[in-house]
Amino acid sequence: MARGESVERVRSYYERILPFYELEAISRSHLSFWTGVARRWRARRILEVGAGLGRITEALARHAPAVGIDVSLEMLARAASRRRPASRASFVAADMRRFAFRERFDLVVAPGDPFSHLTSIADRRRALRAVARHLARDGRFVLEGLYRRRQATERAPRTIRHRGGSLRIEEAWYPVGSQDRWHARYRYSDFVEGRPATTLSASFEARAWNPKTLRSVFRSCGLRVEEMWGDFDGRPFSSGASRLVVVARRLSGGSAASPRAPSNSRRRARSSR
Repeated sequence: MARGESVERVRSYYERILPFYELEAISRSHLSFWTGVARRWRARRILEVGAGLGRITEALARHAPAVGIDVSLEMLARAASRRRPASRASFVAADMRRFAFRERFDLVVAPGDPFSHLTSIADRRRALRAVARHLARDGRFVLEGLYRRRQATERAPRTIRHRGGSLRIEEAWYPVGSQDRWHARYRYSDFVEGRPATTLSASFEARAWNPKTLRSVFRSCGLRVEEMWGDFDGRPFSSGASRLVVVARRLSGGSAASPRAPSNSRRRARSSR
């Protein structure tokens, strides 16, 4: 898919669901895990890929200067309005396949798997190579990867309480073809006291990670998988796991070239999630 079309599709999706996504993202941000990762590896410079509303980047910035990148200008602008005074978080509007900074990072994180929107292997490899180029020699890349067993899944509705009401989320995933691709459908119903529910249905195409080929894909992009966990508690990954968390390092003497000076990455909002 052409670069512009892919970016605009993702931007349009998140712009549409933003009021609901904001409530949903708060409930599943797993801040303690991500801040624990920063402490564990004593990160001095941190990069978040797919920073969205900036909440995780802001939390990481309490440990070390942190940069978050995303293609959604609307989410970055929303986060900018909540920036914590004296925050060490900064945000850049950038395509994860083509970002470029002069410095390397001790820790690169990708919560909520922004890679899932890269449905072609070629685009996924471009993004992984960009990560590898920006990793310090002893740095780590931690990915919360999309993992789905190959069967249609309709999850039980979940409810998120918020000020003035509650948000009900219905979620379903359907396999498409045989290349780890999925069609995801969401229905949001926001109940506010004294008013009829506001509802919205939205869908997108995604690509999950295949644990059988993940190591070789990473290696082809200059990254060595160090660990694969089945949840945020660090348990080893198995086929019955509830999620997939990958820890990788840059290959010694690998193909990752030094970061080039910023070109298309444009600094937009200074913000926090």
